[in-house]
Amino acid sequence: MSRSDTAIDVWSSLTWDDLEQWAGSRSLARGRAYQHQNRVEDLAVADDGQLLATVKGTERYVVTVRHIERPGAADSIRSECTCPVGENGCKHAVATVVALLDALAENADLPIADTDDPRWDILAGRIPEHDEDLDDDELDPNESSATKGRSLGRRCPADWDQKIREHLRGQSVEELAELICSLTQRFPELRAEFRERIALSEGDVGRLVTQARRELREVTSIQPWRNDWTGEGEIPDYSRLKRRLERLAQSGHADEVVSLGRELMGQGMEQVEQAQDEGDTAMALGDCLPVVFDAVVQSSLSWPEKLLFAIDAHLEDEYNVIGDAADALFDGNHSPADWSVVADALADRLKQAARSAPGRDAADGDAFYCNYIRDQISNWLLEALRRAGRQDELLTIYETEARSTGSYQRLVDHLIAEGKNTEALRWAREGIEKTSRRLPGIAAGLAGSLCELARCRRQWPIVAAHAAWQFFEQPGVQTFNALCDAARKAKCEKPVRQAALRFLETGRCPIRITASRKGRGRTKVDADWPLPVPDELALLLHRAVTSSRPHYDALLDMAIADKRPDDVLRWYDCMQDAAKGRGGDWRWQVVEYADCVAAAVAKSH
Repeated sequence: MSRSDTAIDVWSSLTWDDLEQWAGSRSLARGRAYQHQNRVEDLAVADDGQLLATVKGTERYVVTVRHIERPGAADSIRSECTCPVGENGCKHAVATVVALLDALAENADLPIADTDDPRWDILAGRIPEHDEDLDDDELDPNESSATKGRSLGRRCPADWDQKIREHLRGQSVEELAELICSLTQRFPELRAEFRERIALSEGDVGRLVTQARRELREVTSIQPWRNDWTGEGEIPDYSRLKRRLERLAQSGHADEVVSLGRELMGQGMEQVEQAQDEGDTAMALGDCLPVVFDAVVQSSLSWPEKLLFAIDAHLEDEYNVIGDAADALFDGNHSPADWSVVADALADRLKQAARSAPGRDAADGDAFYCNYIRDQISNWLLEALRRAGRQDELLTIYETEARSTGSYQRLVDHLIAEGKNTEALRWAREGIEKTSRRLPGIAAGLAGSLCELARCRRQWPIVAAHAAWQFFEQPGVQTFNALCDAARKAKCEKPVRQAALRFLETGRCPIRITASRKGRGRTKVDADWPLPVPDELALLLHRAVTSSRPHYDALLDMAIADKRPDDVLRWYDCMQDAAKGRGGDWRWQVVEYADCVAAAVAKSH
């Protein structure tokens, strides 16, 4: 029996944004993966559009989801599930909704959720949730729902397990063999299970490895994609490969699993990189990896080789597919000698990466990628040296790599942690000088470290100078208040506040950088500006001081925050005048601020 269109009209307005707001991005991604793995069973729709389904998770759970069309309401979707999460937005409920959307996209007929369906009683807690309880063959069609619930409620899993065990024990060997053969014909997975068991018992491990490798290559050859609007797409199913790997590992063939794992991570990571989905492929691949890393622990590899296997996997993983699958391996009680072997191997790799680094004329993208790879290797090298007890070698690595890849922040953080603040100060200044033009983000981070060093030393004029740089770079309420607070500690709040307001009104900065043939420029400071301008900040101030544009948006935000309605109107009028004269950015800001201005002056004007 199919469900009428009117019963599912309530779902027609649902969007992916609605689902994410309801369940969260994590549950949405996991729920979609569950649906792609065909875990939703017996989906049905009630007369009022309420969904009812069974979802295979750690156990089999009963789910119901209701959608009430209330535009803008965060609680328009409500769900109940017999899983531990229970209410509202679990992955099983998300999978149920995705299954409905897929069915609608395919114009599939959906069965009616009968009022006598025992799953309603399971959700209401009137009968326990067991697979056997949902078997219609065991129910008398003439029984009422309540009677069904009472008869089903007397059957718990332990009872059924005992009944099945007694039944099987009462069969002859020949009868059992015929029964199992008939089941293998009905259930392909059971047939595959016996084929693998027989192959292992006959010592034919090579055959199973070949089958697993064939499955691996087939599943990683799929080009994953997913259309969120139509629900169409193809996501690789790693479940069969995972089962084969588990079978090999459980049978004591960990080395074979490790060999397959190397191929899996290489080809799987490449597939994830090319996937056009919402992380479904990465999640499916990641589900296989605990089996691989467990096999690494059990394999015949030496402990340094096991650690390097896991490190190599992390170096290839740019999408956090591995997650915490390898944590148990790293957390093991490895000896310093093992870590020392790992450190030596990584040191050799770092040298190779340095020799293959692109020259000075290489494209910025190529240089950035090579530096990124070197940083990843050196991070693991530094960790291995620490665990090997070779701390005296750390500083050389930090310093060499800072100048080679621009990783000054890592060096400065290390020096501060070691209490070597004077050296940290020197390296931070060098880093800003080397990176301010080409890598401004690194330079800004180093400036933050310098500010913290000055704060620890209670050098308030230097702290205020850094706050001034932040304000000139990003004028706004927050940076203005931070500047005034820092200037107060430096005992020069009044002149700093006046200069800052003048900068907002006119765009004229009290610090100016003049052009220079050598590229560094000269710094000129207004006579009434009371704060110092350290050399490292002069390098960073270049962008802020080249603009002569007023910042009416910041002045407006400050007037609104301070509840000064006359000033709100004053600066909004200035913004409108600027829009008439220059246009451009001011025009959209006039529109953007209109409602805020109206609300700010509603009571006074």
